[in-house]
Amino acid sequence: MPMAFKASALLSLTLLGLSAAQDAQAPAPPPLLRITVTLVQVDAVVTDSAGRHVSGLRPEDFEILQDGQAQKLTYFSYYSEESASPVKAARAAERAPMGPAPPITAGEVKRTVALVVDDLAVREFGTLTRLRDALRAYVRQQMQPGDLMALIKTGGGIAALEQFTTDRQLLLESINELTWRVWGAGLPDIDPLATDTAPSPDGRTRRSTISDYGYTLAAHAALDRLQQVLEGMKRLPGRKSVVFFSDSMRMDQGINLAIDRITDLANRSGVSLYTVDPGGLRVRSMGDQEGLGSLAARTGGLFFHNRNDIAECIRQAADDQMGYYLLGYSPQEGTFEKNPGKAKFHKVIVRVHRAGLQVRWKSGFTGVADEAPGPEPASVAEAKTGEEQLIQALASPFSATGLKVRLTSMYFQTKKDGPFVRSLLHLDAKDLTFAQGAFGLWHATVDVVASAYRGFHLVPLRRGQLGLLAYDRQRRTEISLSDERYRRALKEGFIYVLDEPMNEPGLFLMRVAVRDAVSQRVGSASQSLQVPDTRKGQLAVSGITLQLATPELLRMAEAAPAGAGGKDGGVAEWSEGGPAVRRYRPGQNIAYGYEVINPRLQGPEKEPQVAIQVRIFRNGKLFYTSPLEHSLVRSELDPTVFAGGGILSLKKHLTLGEYLLQVVVTDQPGKRKTSQATQWIDFEVTAGPAL
Repeated sequence: MPMAFKASALLSLTLLGLSAAQDAQAPAPPPLLRITVTLVQVDAVVTDSAGRHVSGLRPEDFEILQDGQAQKLTYFSYYSEESASPVKAARAAERAPMGPAPPITAGEVKRTVALVVDDLAVREFGTLTRLRDALRAYVRQQMQPGDLMALIKTGGGIAALEQFTTDRQLLLESINELTWRVWGAGLPDIDPLATDTAPSPDGRTRRSTISDYGYTLAAHAALDRLQQVLEGMKRLPGRKSVVFFSDSMRMDQGINLAIDRITDLANRSGVSLYTVDPGGLRVRSMGDQEGLGSLAARTGGLFFHNRNDIAECIRQAADDQMGYYLLGYSPQEGTFEKNPGKAKFHKVIVRVHRAGLQVRWKSGFTGVADEAPGPEPASVAEAKTGEEQLIQALASPFSATGLKVRLTSMYFQTKKDGPFVRSLLHLDAKDLTFAQGAFGLWHATVDVVASAYRGFHLVPLRRGQLGLLAYDRQRRTEISLSDERYRRALKEGFIYVLDEPMNEPGLFLMRVAVRDAVSQRVGSASQSLQVPDTRKGQLAVSGITLQLATPELLRMAEAAPAGAGGKDGGVAEWSEGGPAVRRYRPGQNIAYGYEVINPRLQGPEKEPQVAIQVRIFRNGKLFYTSPLEHSLVRSELDPTVFAGGGILSLKKHLTLGEYLLQVVVTDQPGKRKTSQATQWIDFEVTAGPAL
C-alpha cells in the first residue's frame, strides 16, 4: 500500500502566543455511603424555593427518622463541587472532528451519569426523534471534562461497565442507534384498567387483563434494567446519577416493591435517579406517570414532565448532584437481619427546620448490612487469575496502568486482504520482565487481548472465548530483542503491531489489554475508530500516518509503506515522530500519508476526479485550511485505491499543545452524486529543539 509524499505540498502553521498549562488541583473525593450495623448514612439535597442548592446548614438544622422514630446524628458533612460552564458548540462549517478522549483515571471523574432510555415505553416515533436530538445536543454542548457517561436501552442487553465512557463520539454513535420499537406502538391508547363493553356471566364487567399484562411486563423489564445499571455503578467513582426516560409507569404492588429494591440499591451505590417524560407538553393521566414520580422522589431525584427542553433536564439532573449533605446515625436494635430473606424495608425521613427550604433524600433501605471491607491483597495479580485480570482490564472504562500502553488504530484496505485495522501498541520496556538468554538476546513474554465494540456491543472478528467474555483476539507472544535494541527500548520503548480483519463498517471502540506473564502487571488502552463502508463503491479515506520527515525522506519524496511497517504480531522500532507516538517539536517537518478508496474516475486514463483539503485544528478551533489538491498516486496492488500525502512544516515558534489533522476528500461533480469522505489523526507539539 504505497503512500506518496509530495514535497511540493508544504503547509506552514502559525499561531499567536504561547499557551501555558497550569496544573489544576484535584477535588476531594466524595465521602462514601455506608449501611452497616453501626452506621447508616443518607445523602440529602437541600434547595430553596428557586431550586438553588443551600449550603451552610448545621446538624441541628436536620431531623432524621427511621420507621417513624427520631435518630441522633452521629455523622454530618457537606460535599460540594461547582459545575462547569456549558461547552460552546463550534459553527457547523468549522466544527472540529471529535478527537480522541484522553485516558481518565478514577480519581479524575467528577460526575458519572447513566442515560437510560426506556425504549419499551417510548410509544411515539416523534417522541423518540425529539429525545435523540436532545441527547445529541447535551453530549455536544453540555458534557464536561471529568464526565463519565453511558447510553443504555431497557430493551437491550446490559454490560454496564463497558458502556461508560468519556468519548463523546462513541456516545453520539450510540444515540444515533436508538430506534423506535413497535412493541410500544400498540399500547398508547389502551387503558388496562378500563372495562370491556360485554359483561361477564356473573354480571360484573371484565378488565382488559391482556393489556394490563403488557404494561406491567414492560415496566418490570425497565426496573430490572435499572437494577443492573445500579449494580454496575457501585464500582464507579464520582457523584453518580441515572436519568431515566420513559413515557409512563403505573403503580401497583409489584412496582412498589421493585422501587423499594431500587431505592435500597441506589442508597448503597450512591446514585440518585431522575425521571424524564420525553413527550414534552401534553395532557396525560397522572396515573400513567405515578411510578415515574415515585421512582424519582424515593431515590432523592426529580421528575421532569410537561417540558420540551430535555437537554436542560439532563443538565439540571447532573448538576443537582454537585452539592449534598451526608447524614449518619447509629441504627436501632433489630434493624438488620442475619437472614436476608427476612429483612424488611426501613423507611427513612429527613426534615430541615428552616422555613422556605426543601429537602430530597433516599427514602429507605433494606435491613441487610453492607459487607465490611476486608484487607486489600498485596497486589491485584495475587487475587485474580490472568484471564480475570484481562477481562477486568477490557471491561473497565479506565485504563489499567500497571504497564504503560499507548494505542493507535488505523483503517486500511487492500484487494488481497480486504478491510483491516492496524493497531500499533507502544510499550515501555522498563515495565516488562526481560531475561537474557542465548546469543545475548533479551526475552519477555506478554499476553495481548484485542477487542472491538460497536455501539457498545462486542463484535467478534475472530471467534474465541475468554472466561465469560467473548473476545476478538488473544495471544501469548514472546518478544525477543538484541542487546542493542533492548538498551534502546529501555529508554524509548518499542512498537507491537496487530492487524485485524474488519468486515463490518461503523464506529468502533478498540480496546487492548497487555499482561506481563512474569510480573502479572496489566496495562490497557482504548481508541474510537470510524470504519467506512466501501462495500458498494462508496468513497472513503483510510487512516492517516504521520512520520517525522528526515532530510533523507525529504530528498527522496517517494512512496512509503502504510502504517508502521512490520508484520502482524511483530515488533517494530520505536520513533517519537512515528505513527504510534506522534510527538513533534517546533521547526520539524511531518510527512503525512493516506489512501483514497473508490474515488470517481474519468477519462481514458481513468484518473480520479477529487478535491483534497487538509485542515488543522487546535482546541476545537480551525486555524489552517490548505489549498485544494487534486493529485493522487494509483496503487499497483488495487485499482480502487489511490495514495496521497504531503509535508507539514512546523514553525519554530509554534504554540505547544495538542493538534488534529483532518483530510477532507470530495468527489468532483459528475454523473455520480457528489460525495465526501474525511479522516483525522491527532498529534502533539512539545517543547525542545528541533532534531
